[in-house]
Amino acid sequence: MHSQSENRPSVVRRMTAGQMLLDGATLDQVANQLNLSMATVKRYRAIIDAGGLDALKQMGVGGRSSVLDHHALEWIASASQGSARLQGFESDAWTNARLLALIETKYGVKYSRVYIWQIATNLGLGHLLSRSRR
Repeated sequence: MHSQSENRPSVVRRMTAGQMLLDGATLDQVANQLNLSMATVKRYRAIIDAGGLDALKQMGVGGRSSVLDHHALEWIASASQGSARLQGFESDAWTNARLLALIETKYGVKYSRVYIWQIATNLGLGHLLSRSRR
């Protein structure tokens, strides 16, 4: 039986990369096919070399629990599937900054941009976040 965290898109992609490396794919092939940075693929390779695929699976396990519970994450996923306008923003597009503001307003917690991206990725929503225009 798989734990809920094993089904997260970020974990599935990491494990896919690990299996590709074990199957003989080059670092470039893995990076290109899975849209990962070369540094990330090299780090995965080093983890696999030191401890195998199980070590890669354990990567990121632990740490403190998020303030956001399952219901909060479901609400965030649902809200971000629609237009950002429905949540009070001036256009339809979702950005990292907008998701950060939405979570801060709704739940009273402020996260870093990196953690907001991780939340979106874990929810399978990373593709919805457009790059903000500078």
